[in-house]
Formats: sequence, C-alpha cells, structure tokens
Amino acid sequence: MDFNSNTKIIDSHVHIRSLKSMEFLYNYLKNYNLKKINIVSLACKDQSEIAQNLLCALFKLLHPKSVYAYGSLMYPYYPLDEKIPYNYNLVEQVKTLMNMGFDGIKMLEGKPTLRKKIGIPLDSPIFDDYYSYLEEQEIPIVFHTADPETFWDRETAPEFSFEQGWFYGDGTFPGKETIYNEIDGILSKFPKLRVTFAHFYFLSNYIERAEAFLNKWKNVSLDITPGREMYDNFSRKPSEWKAFFTKYQDRIVFGTDMEDSMFQGGPSDIINTIRRFLETGDKFHNWGFEINGLALDKNVIDKIYYKNFESYAGSNPKMVNTKRLLDECRRIKGIALESPALSTVVPEINKIIENITSR
Repeated sequence: MDFNSNTKIIDSHVHIRSLKSMEFLYNYLKNYNLKKINIVSLACKDQSEIAQNLLCALFKLLHPKSVYAYGSLMYPYYPLDEKIPYNYNLVEQVKTLMNMGFDGIKMLEGKPTLRKKIGIPLDSPIFDDYYSYLEEQEIPIVFHTADPETFWDRETAPEFSFEQGWFYGDGTFPGKETIYNEIDGILSKFPKLRVTFAHFYFLSNYIERAEAFLNKWKNVSLDITPGREMYDNFSRKPSEWKAFFTKYQDRIVFGTDMEDSMFQGGPSDIINTIRRFLETGDKFHNWGFEINGLALDKNVIDKIYYKNFESYAGSNPKMVNTKRLLDECRRIKGIALESPALSTVVPEINKIIENITSR
C-alpha cells in the first residue's frame, strides 16, 4: 500500500528540539504529504527548555499555512509554593502565548517526572484560575497524563524506562491512580475544558475504562500518539478496538510524537505503521510484536486524521504576531542572561531573533 498518497492528515503531536530540527520537520511535512502538523512545546519541562515556545513560534512563522503550535507554561522553581510570583502568573502566560499566535496549550505536567518536580497535585487550587481561563476561552489542550503502568513495577518496566529516568517504583513518584484521580478533580471543577489526552491516556490495555472515561467527560478526546505498547494492546483485541474506534470516532486524534531523533523512512517508520494499523486489516510484525490492523471505514479515518483535531484547533493555524514574538524572545533572553546555568541558551535565542528579523 502506498502511504505517500494525497490522504489528508494532520499530525497533531510533533516536537522541535532546536533550530537544527527545522529542516527535519519541513522534510517530514513534505515527504509524507502531510496537510499540517502541530508542534507541541516542552517549555514546562525545566529551565533548559526555556527557548521551546520561541522555537515553536518561529517554525510556525516560517510555515504559516501548515503549522499549528501549542505553547507550554514555564515555572519559576520547584516545588511550587502556595502562591506563584506575579511574573509567572499562569493566566498571564497563556494570554501571552495566545497573543503571540499559539493555537493551544501543551501540558506535560501529568508525566510522573514533572508531576514529582512540580510537587503539588494537578487539581490544586493554585491552578484553578488557569484552568478556568482555558475553559472560558475554549483554548484546546494536549495533556500528557501518567505513563504505562509497567513503569512503576521493577519486574515489568522496560529497559529504556530505567535509561530515561522513567522508572517510578522507588516510592518517590506519585502513582498512576493518584494522577488519574487528580485529572478527575480537574474535570469535576472544569468539565468544559477542551482536552486531548496524549498517548490514549495510557488506557490501551483497559477498553472498558477508556469507554467509561469518554462517557463521563464529554469534551475530552484521546490521541493515538505511540507509546508503542498501545499498538500491542490494541492488536490483542482488534475486533473490540475496531468497535471502540468506530463508536468514538469523534473523540480520537492522530499523532506520532515525531522529532528529529526518530528514524524517518521505511516500512517500520512510525507514521507508516500507524496508517497501516488504521487503514488495513493486515497482520504484520513491527516494534517487536504482531500488529493487527483495524481496517476502519474511510469516514472514521478522516475524522481521526484531521477533522477531530480541526474541531479543537480550527481549520487554519493562527497567524504569528511577529512583534509580540520578538518581545517574548527578548524577555526570555533576559531571564537566560541572569542565570549562568542558561548561558548556553542565549546563542540559540539570538539566532531565533535573527531568523525573525531577517524575514
């Protein structure tokens, strides 16, 4: 099957790591005939990612018709105290991002490493004004919440989880159910939040629970961005998951987690594997296990590939406000200059400014 066809696809979940990533992302758009991509920022991860929002906005500026971007928050210190300093006011951060031309918000705060670092529950009153504003303004969110349950068990955790610092079974990290309870706390207070939970909310092994979650919270969606374990789990019950994808066809969003460290090209590539899983009934080996394709109907596939994302983010990306972007570049550069630990970020910010002003 030729997957480099004219099928309309928006990849709702890709990453940019540096200025060097821009050529890769452009080639990714072109080589796969993607209609659009959405770059999700990781500025919330730690101070070393202080230029993330700027990189996302720059690439969006360079490719205004084909790039969405979801910005993320920055925190002054960890753990958070009972009161966030005014200059890190979360609502003001969102307003700044939206005024710059971002299309939504990416939250990595639910990943156990960052949730531990933040040091407060995700449904803490500290966040209430922030969630309230997102709900009121109908700003779409991509929210990484939890991780595979195997990462909490030394016997089942994959080797890469130890290498990446993603083993959570030492007693210092919040449990998966603790994080899920915090999400329920958020949605109980702000049920109209327009959230897509990344990586299928790590419920690919729990079809009944995934169904109950979507039935309970009517405004949320799930993206099918790998964790590859998802596709192993899906393939163990292909008929049940085909029925699920069909029933909840308006609530599932396509994404790949693509970035320039990933292999691009060939039959085992992520995007080709996901497409084969969705579009065909093939049984094929990849990623160390057998994948059973769902052979979904074309109208279902179209919703997953682009219509559901557009229902959140709009049919066209917002335009970048160059002046506001430059203002933010200079503000972030000022923060970096004040910290010896961030001195390596300053040259990249200077290059971002140069790219903006030379257009």
